[in-house]
Amino acid sequence: MPALLGKLIIEGAIKAVTGLRIGGSSTGLKIGGVDLNVITDAYGKPYIPGSSLKGKTRHLAERLYNCLPDEKGLHLCKTNENYKKCPVCRLWGTLGTTDFSIPTLTRLIFQDVPIHEDSITEEMRRNMDLHWTEVKWETAIDRRTGTVLHGSLRQVERVPAGAVFGPMRILVSLYEKDDVDLLKTLFESMALLEDDYLGGMGSRGYGQVQFQNLKITWRSAEDYRTGKDGSLIWEGEIAKELVKNFEDIKSKIRLREESL
Repeated sequence: MPALLGKLIIEGAIKAVTGLRIGGSSTGLKIGGVDLNVITDAYGKPYIPGSSLKGKTRHLAERLYNCLPDEKGLHLCKTNENYKKCPVCRLWGTLGTTDFSIPTLTRLIFQDVPIHEDSITEEMRRNMDLHWTEVKWETAIDRRTGTVLHGSLRQVERVPAGAVFGPMRILVSLYEKDDVDLLKTLFESMALLEDDYLGGMGSRGYGQVQFQNLKITWRSAEDYRTGKDGSLIWEGEIAKELVKNFEDIKSKIRLREESL
């Protein structure tokens, strides 16, 4: 892989528009006997794992660009020719195969996103079952009889609507001049995520999210060598604005690259 040109740092926050459930370990059940709990950090606070963001955005990008899955249900470019045309594998990375022997590491880093503690207000807590989360009863209905299926009643823990997670940081490494063109695929996948869901039980209304207070900073390889902070490229509110303003963002990055 060529030498690093620089990194784009996308920062912002993620708001849970509806209840958000990203499942955690079933060991060490919490007080209250919740059947399905959310993932929490060492302090017991819910967070959004970077792996959840990375996996979901890749999945949405694959569907958008009709990246066909293999026999295992995964998309993976297996030749250099296909790889060069695939923005998904070039951005999110791919492992070497028999025909395509050089693995390409991801250009993307999705950091874990902690919950913004102040976003859980005292008013919200008065209507919640646990300190950071709410508990929702779920069941399954037998469509033939319209009655509850025996043994299907369970408690599901989720982060309440209105919670905000941040700071969010996505880092994009640029190695070649045309890498900047790949950014549009990332922006599109973020916009798609706002109209899809994150975590589990999305078809039941869980997991609608919205990106907020976005900004993009360009930090060149020379900035890292000299200890500079980099240059602010763009600021906006939601992911769809990233897509709409892609050409402007791209031209500003080009100007910074050409000044090196």
